[in-house]
Amino acid sequence: MSTLSCHSVSDVVDFAIQKEEKAIEFYQKCAERAKNPGIREFFNEMVTEEQGHRDMLRKLDSLDLDKVELQQVENLKISDYLMDVTFSDKITYQDALLLAMKKEEKALAFYSGWKNKCMSEKASKLFQMLENEEEKHKRKLEKLYDEEILGWD
Repeated sequence: MSTLSCHSVSDVVDFAIQKEEKAIEFYQKCAERAKNPGIREFFNEMVTEEQGHRDMLRKLDSLDLDKVELQQVENLKISDYLMDVTFSDKITYQDALLLAMKKEEKALAFYSGWKNKCMSEKASKLFQMLENEEEKHKRKLEKLYDEEILGWD
């Protein structure tokens, strides 16, 4: 992966696309190696989600950044209190969710850390948009974890 430069929106987009492609590759490898068909399906859904992020970035017109409205996303903070797990071919659904949540948490933190480091206002806005997308994805995974693993009412 190349080094991040935020001299232009194009630099940020190119870097973000590379990050999404790495995530796609990771989830594809997990899907290929997972023994459980349900876990394979989960990782394939993650591939589709990351492909959606990548495709959105490929279509992004920097002039439209001014029109992007960021959504307020509730942070359940579930992944904040859980430990990282590593993939194994016999990974459980709970650990697969946790693995994905932690991956999204790290991506969110990465984009959050960069949003105020760019001189370009549009590049900064792009980082905010990317952070927001990762927040939404993390929230979706945490909601699944909350409902299907923790079983809160």
